[in-house]
Amino acid sequence: MTSEPSNSVDMEAYVDLMAAALGLSLPDELKAGVVANVEHIFAIAQPVLTFPLPDTVESAATFEP
Repeated sequence: MTSEPSNSVDMEAYVDLMAAALGLSLPDELKAGVVANVEHIFAIAQPVLTFPLPDTVESAATFEP
């Protein structure tokens, strides 16, 4: 079973929640830049996040490059 990530993510709210969860103080003058970077990262990750995998695929027990 695969799930599609939502494209309607409120990135500003996400940044606020993650900063709070990590105990970070994010100054207002830097927030717009952080939100822009998170939006860019999200866009770059979309091909990986939406790549279809069959239900029979299992994760590897160990990673070996």
